[in-house]
Amino acid sequence: MNPLARLAPVAAATAAIVLATGCTRQIDDARPQPAALAAPITVLQVGDLLSPAVKREEGNLFTTAEPPQCAGPAREVDPPFIAAGRPLATDGGHWTSDDGAVFVEEMVAVYRSDFDPAAALKTVVDTVRSCRGTRVTVTTMSGHTYVFDVAPSAGEAPPDSALWSLRAADWNCDNAFVAAYNAAVEITACGAGGGRDTAALAEQARRRIEALANTTA
Repeated sequence: MNPLARLAPVAAATAAIVLATGCTRQIDDARPQPAALAAPITVLQVGDLLSPAVKREEGNLFTTAEPPQCAGPAREVDPPFIAAGRPLATDGGHWTSDDGAVFVEEMVAVYRSDFDPAAALKTVVDTVRSCRGTRVTVTTMSGHTYVFDVAPSAGEAPPDSALWSLRAADWNCDNAFVAAYNAAVEITACGAGGGRDTAALAEQARRRIEALANTTA
């Protein structure tokens, strides 16, 4: 066999190695970087974001909401406003007013220390504004369907919160979203005549967040 023929495969393999090496990107520090931890509120404190009135039971949650771009103001199962911040821990609960006329759902979350509450609130405000006047169809866990109009809240939102309403002929909901530090609380209060004072509920939620941010689990 021709000696040059025997050398051809070796030369080709060497060239391939050189070319592969030339295309390899140099990484100065390939060590994995740790994800930002939950702070100042820890994942162990997520349940403490719920109000003392919450019972450890589920209400008749809104499982779906259409159209998708307006699901945020209405859906309570996997709530979009809560999920948008990629929470590290979530919790929720249900309670009713003393007279049984208002049903309240609370959904809470704890996020990484780099969570931006102002940006989260802006997303909520912008979404609610863009969906005003839109008819949103929701389905409950029991299979009942409501058609709501997204409307502004009659109350004034306290600091670190956004308020809005869902109006239907036979059922009305008043809603609040509160975000501060690395936590968020969403509240839906519904009844035939509307919810209770969600501005007050939002303020109470904000104070719970503030208290937890200044304590250690």
